[in-house]
Amino acid sequence: MKLTKYLAGTAICVLSLQFYFQTQAQQLKIGDPVPDLLLEHVVNYPGGSARFSDFDGKLIIIDFWETWCVPCVRGLPHMQQLQQEFEGQLQVLLVSTQKATTIDAFLQKKNISLPSVTEGRYLIKLFPHKFVPYQVWIKDRKVFALTTHEAVTAENIRGVLSGKLSSLAEKKFDFNYKSAKPLLLDGNGGSATDLQYRSLITGYIDGIGGGGVGTDSLGHYKIRTLNGSILQLYLSVFKLGVTTPLGHPNRCIVDPEVAKLMPPGDIPEYAPEVRDKYYCYELIVPAALKDQANELMLEDLNRFFGALYHINAKVEKRTMECWALKQTGSTEKLLSRSEKPRIDADTPGQLSFSKQPVSELCRVLSILFKKEHLPLVDRTGITDDIDLTFPTDMPDITRFNAFLQSYGLSLQRELCDIDMLVIEQTN
Repeated sequence: MKLTKYLAGTAICVLSLQFYFQTQAQQLKIGDPVPDLLLEHVVNYPGGSARFSDFDGKLIIIDFWETWCVPCVRGLPHMQQLQQEFEGQLQVLLVSTQKATTIDAFLQKKNISLPSVTEGRYLIKLFPHKFVPYQVWIKDRKVFALTTHEAVTAENIRGVLSGKLSSLAEKKFDFNYKSAKPLLLDGNGGSATDLQYRSLITGYIDGIGGGGVGTDSLGHYKIRTLNGSILQLYLSVFKLGVTTPLGHPNRCIVDPEVAKLMPPGDIPEYAPEVRDKYYCYELIVPAALKDQANELMLEDLNRFFGALYHINAKVEKRTMECWALKQTGSTEKLLSRSEKPRIDADTPGQLSFSKQPVSELCRVLSILFKKEHLPLVDRTGITDDIDLTFPTDMPDITRFNAFLQSYGLSLQRELCDIDMLVIEQTN
């Protein structure tokens, strides 16, 4: 009688332990001991049930699979071949969440004789994963490795059995990752250190402004312009990190229909009625793509604003009235006598050039007079370097022209064929 009660009590304890593992079991990690669970609803196995201890002395590879998973089904013959090759040393144990009748019929049809646990959701609690196929390697009743099917090779199995392989690369899953949430936002799917390339466009953002170029802490090259109008973003393509006059408004032709999308200049950008006309842009690329970054930015803006407003921007050669810098007299005073090139801005209100090309003078003058309706271009033909100290606080171009004449130079209005940034609607 006592023996009967003892056996009954033991059975209750075993069932309770089994129930606990099937309902409350925590995730097992590499190196953790594997409990000797009763594996039920096992097809292709005598008696329909097993325990992990039944396979002591063997390397166990649990293969989580489903009949609807194409890679899983494609890999079954390979797993069966490995089982035959390492008979007596290896036990491949298939695990599916589907019903025994479904799995049994499917394996028979595919001529697969490997044992398969069915309705095995309790094992997923021990070894959680998001995708199948997924393989768990158990050696000496401990979790040896967690991998995908690519790692299940005869070479790796031999290495594990012989002890030459002490580990395999682990396949990890991020269970906090939300597919509907932007990647890396608030750590979704990774962190900033995972970022390799990104282009980003947002609407107006309170509390920030400006922009620029630079290299971040990971060595990536970055272009950023914040809270700018459509025109300002396009102009940024040609003035952030590059030397070109196309970043000035007087080198840009804007289609009248596009101009209607620009915010009025007398309303601050943070005002509710115009916030929808301002945008932020950021491009982060590997350092190797630095020289292509501005071209990539232009493509991004065309892609985005093209979809929204049918806008396209490109550089075209146009005949435009310009301020042409020309040689009108002796330039003897300009010819450089300096030993080293230098630009000195130490004195307020003036800039001193030493051994500089005329193209650099034109670049600076284009900045000084960027609000002029007419663009400024070099038509001097001078190839020698120059020395010149000139005022930077003389906003009137007519007065500045008088200053230049004493050096044999003059700014003259004339038609020139020059590159222009053209922003237009495509329909």
